[in-house]
Amino acid sequence: MALPKNIRPEYSTTVPSTGKKVKYQPFSVKEEKVLILAAESQDQDEITNAITNVLERCITSPADFKIGELALFDIEYLFLKTRAKSAGEKLKVTVTDPSDKTFSSTHEIDIDKIRVEKTKGHTNIIEISNELSVKMRYPDISFFQDGVSLDSMEETTSTIAKCIAQIIVGTEGEEVYNTNDLNEGEVEEWMDGLTTEQFQKMNDFFVTMPKLKHSFTILNTNTDKEFTIHLEGLADFF
Repeated sequence: MALPKNIRPEYSTTVPSTGKKVKYQPFSVKEEKVLILAAESQDQDEITNAITNVLERCITSPADFKIGELALFDIEYLFLKTRAKSAGEKLKVTVTDPSDKTFSSTHEIDIDKIRVEKTKGHTNIIEISNELSVKMRYPDISFFQDGVSLDSMEETTSTIAKCIAQIIVGTEGEEVYNTNDLNEGEVEEWMDGLTTEQFQKMNDFFVTMPKLKHSFTILNTNTDKEFTIHLEGLADFF
């Protein structure tokens, strides 16, 4: 006689970037093992693949939902929501006082208090000039390993080039160039012709885009002084 099939409970939440509702289930024990093994390996590729595969199994609706099309902060948020229903609403993180490396403490976070913070006025349409605009796409799961790097001109240019979805010419959008039809080198060459001010406008897109964030304050019992920890992105919570 076959054993009865376990039916996992189902929950709903909203995708931060689109406002669309999705339904999801908690991790199974098998999926939890995959995540634990990936975390223990400390291999970023394995962690990325594990998160993607587990979310693909846990998100049940809509049927055509694709993880690869989500913004990275959407994936981070959905992963934490799913984890909360799987392993508990509390998440423990061990932190060290930046001013006193000898002091470490374990802090418990209520996952429901972790939010995707949005900057007022942020938009994915960047007006370069009166007759030129750029439509940006948010960094996706491919950025999980290296993050959104803006530390140098070369890295910033590469990051922006990967995230330009369309180049729009004309006040009414008479010409639209989809970057899927171009290679990254062509896009970077086009960017080289921009002014510094125009380039900065696209850089600001990443500075102001929504981010998974959480902050808390801890008392250092060695110094009797408080310090604040700012967590940002799934890597800080995983």
